[in-house]
Amino acid sequence: MLAPEPYGQVIERSITEVAKVHNLTPIVVDDIINYDLKGRVVIAYFPMVGEDNRLLKKTYRLSGILYYSYPGDAESAIEAINEGIVLSEDGIDKSSQSLIQRSVRRLLELKIANQSTGVAYWWNLKASVGVLTSRDPYEMIADEVANELDQFLKSDET
Repeated sequence: MLAPEPYGQVIERSITEVAKVHNLTPIVVDDIINYDLKGRVVIAYFPMVGEDNRLLKKTYRLSGILYYSYPGDAESAIEAINEGIVLSEDGIDKSSQSLIQRSVRRLLELKIANQSTGVAYWWNLKASVGVLTSRDPYEMIADEVANELDQFLKSDET
C-alpha cells in the first residue's frame, strides 16, 4: 500500500473489508516481495493526491493503480513501480497495460495455470463534499477503490 495519509489508512481498511466479505484472510505487509507467488496479492499504489478548497465545497483527488493477482505475482508489480509507472492523464493507461502484460508473461514463463490479473487505475478520481455535509471524502474515494477489488474477486469466483 502506497498512499499518503489519510488515504492509505482508509483505503487499506476498505480493501481489507472487501477481502473478508469474500472469505479471504487479509494480511497487510510492508514487504510484499516476500509473499511473491504465495497466494492472492493486492497492491494499492496511489502516490498522487490533491485538494481544492472553495468557500462551500472541498474536492479531493487521487491518482494511481490498484493491482490484483490471483497467483500472487508481486514481483512484476514491484518491478513496474520501481521502473516508474507514468502517472499522467495520457500515460496511466499504457502503464496499466504494461503491468498486466508483464505479469502475464511471467506467469506463462513459470507455467502457472490461473493467470487472473487485474489492474484498475484512476487519474484524478474526485470526491467533492459541501462544507455542510457529513460525508467523508476519503471514505468515498476508498469505497470506489474497494468496489474495483470486489469486482476482481467476483470475477475469480465464477
